[in-house]
Amino acid sequence: MLSLSSIQNTVMQVAEAITAALDIETEIVDDQLRIIGGTGRYVKKIGAMEEDGQLDAPFIYASILRTGREYVCMDVRQDPNYNQKEGEYAEISCPIQVESQIIGIIGLIAFTPEQQSKMSARSDTYLNFLRRMSELIASKLIESQSNSKLASMLESMPEGLLAADLEGRIFSCNFTCEMLLNRKREEMVGMHIDRLFPKEEFFTQAHGVGQARTKEIVTRDNRFFFTAVPIPGTGMMYLFQEMEEAAARASQLTHTDSGTTFENILGLSPTILEAKRRALQVAATDSTVLITGESGTGKELFARAIHSASPRCCGPFISINCGAIPDALLESELFGYEKGAFTGAATTGKPGKFEIANKGTLFLDEIGDMPIHLQVKLLHVLQNKSIERVGGVMPIKIDVRIIAATNRRLEDLIEKGEFREDLYFRLNVIPLVIPPLRERGDDIRMLLSDTLVRFNRLLGKEVSGFHEQALVLLTGYPWPGNVRELENAVEYGVNMASGSEIMVQNLPPRIQNRGEGGDGRGYAENPGKPNVHTLKRYTDDAHRAAILACLENTGFSLEGKRKAAALLGISESTLYRRLRELGI
Repeated sequence: MLSLSSIQNTVMQVAEAITAALDIETEIVDDQLRIIGGTGRYVKKIGAMEEDGQLDAPFIYASILRTGREYVCMDVRQDPNYNQKEGEYAEISCPIQVESQIIGIIGLIAFTPEQQSKMSARSDTYLNFLRRMSELIASKLIESQSNSKLASMLESMPEGLLAADLEGRIFSCNFTCEMLLNRKREEMVGMHIDRLFPKEEFFTQAHGVGQARTKEIVTRDNRFFFTAVPIPGTGMMYLFQEMEEAAARASQLTHTDSGTTFENILGLSPTILEAKRRALQVAATDSTVLITGESGTGKELFARAIHSASPRCCGPFISINCGAIPDALLESELFGYEKGAFTGAATTGKPGKFEIANKGTLFLDEIGDMPIHLQVKLLHVLQNKSIERVGGVMPIKIDVRIIAATNRRLEDLIEKGEFREDLYFRLNVIPLVIPPLRERGDDIRMLLSDTLVRFNRLLGKEVSGFHEQALVLLTGYPWPGNVRELENAVEYGVNMASGSEIMVQNLPPRIQNRGEGGDGRGYAENPGKPNVHTLKRYTDDAHRAAILACLENTGFSLEGKRKAAALLGISESTLYRRLRELGI
């Protein structure tokens, strides 16, 4: 979530720079109308809310956040929507935007007739200046987020990481490195790497030159598999893991996924049986399959079962989530790259997922999130059965079956120009719709029982079942997150249970809350009495489900909510009111 508060010092510096250059007071607010930075009288108001925080109000800042339009007014006293409080004369305001998301506003405010006259004479120049400052803040926020995410990724890597300079002195390491070597980073940083691994020529070779190399290193306590990667002009980066772990991962990479079959897809309801029958029927062919269904319904499980039942079952099953990988990396992940294709590329090049999946199946999850320029390349692959690596010039023939999946309506994306119609028809040869869990009521008990057995085993517990009242709640719950949410709820219950059964109080709060007062499908304190709130609860539940489903597609940003309101046929203010009322 992009938040200006994470770079508040930078925001304050920008505000002070604007005022120093123009001699006019500056105010900067975030996307919740909270004052994040400012000069003059706004310094004391940092942390307070502008326009009382009413995002759906007709006032100027709330309107800018909703529309993304700039605001220029040389006499705000004539503007009925200007929330004038301190004798303001004029204002020029500019949204701070990252892609389609409005994350805040910069306001330049005149409090004297002299400032008003100056702004009026140079309004175009001042507005351009604010645009540049807006872009500066946006770029600083993106840079901050990227650095934070990169640091988090490095810390959570399953491999140990050591970085040494050209002299061989360690200047960085990650948490896994500390665990594997049983040393604190404060102890290692600044130490020469020879002190960690004495008499190992692997570490004493010239730093920062040559090609990546690997070696098994045996220490007094363990055996590690090391990869040394030169960083020209800086030194060396060492990635390592325990030999047993490295061997297990290598086995996983080369293992054919033959364990997932249609028998693993539980359920006897008519809707799931029809989906399994249709999937089994198409498994025998090489036709492209497009699997659609809500998030958490088990689309990848179906894809793996189709692969296992197909003539390609002895080949690899490779899965890639098109929405989880940044656009800049997705192309090289899919198509691979030649050596020297870009800065930081491996000197030997790298095969992409299409090449790795040769003679097998490639599962493209969240295909609706694939950027347009890669959709063109994917269409070329489907038509010509060949790929070109990034930086390559020669086509590489491939023999891969494509199974794609999405929880979005591709037809709507086509209308918006976000998905190619010709690619849609190439992918939608065999459409397969996975039903949501709310349409599989008869299957819920079976799924609860199977999931309970699994988490008992994983967590070392001996929970025998569900209390009757808990079971009533679970079977009556609409499961907007589908099977994935059900599994999470059972895992939560197994963790919280102190006896032999999962009780109502052991269920996640969102499910317990459904039963408070009873709604005809959940647990009621007085089940024999009629419930006067039943109709309202049903209506609220329907509204909540419809709004959440719409927001899942459009996104939860201001722009996403604006699109959701249009799709739902209600005003933006009504949408915000319902969000508050429904606790979304």
